[in-house]
Amino acid sequence: MDEQTLDIFSAARARRDVGRIREAVAEVKAGDIARVLVRSPRYGLYAIEGAVRIGVGGQPLVGDVILATSAEIQRIDLGIAAPEPALSADVVDPSTLPHGTPVRVTFVTPTAATFAVTGPITAGNDRFLLVGSWIVADDRVIAPRVVSIERLDDVDLHEVNVPPLRSVLVDADA
Repeated sequence: MDEQTLDIFSAARARRDVGRIREAVAEVKAGDIARVLVRSPRYGLYAIEGAVRIGVGGQPLVGDVILATSAEIQRIDLGIAAPEPALSADVVDPSTLPHGTPVRVTFVTPTAATFAVTGPITAGNDRFLLVGSWIVADDRVIAPRVVSIERLDDVDLHEVNVPPLRSVLVDADA
């Protein structure tokens, strides 16, 4: 991810670029590589990069983000380089990733292929660490779909881009 894009995480809220979003949705096709910037009250500000695929309902998506319907989308960039796992990055112990730590995590799934999510680690009153809506670790064990985790120590996340701790319903019998 380029420096200009990483700077978005250090800045306070910017306005949604609705025109750019509409243009991207109108021209995007399956197989294009895209970056989608999402602002979520639950997961904070995060970017997901990967190949566009067409979902069951005919909607284009990247990872788990439907491009045409989400009011949380802030920006869509097309024509970027395909995400690559940071195989040379140090192996990160998930217990060293407190809530709000900026990371870039590369995932591989059978349906979404290889994609990367950049943003703050989120934690809650459960055993999961997430970036965006994707599980990075379960009880300090790296999730099976994670290929690499990069700690982005040079990124100074602005506080408005880090959500509060996630609230989670807890089973009364647990």
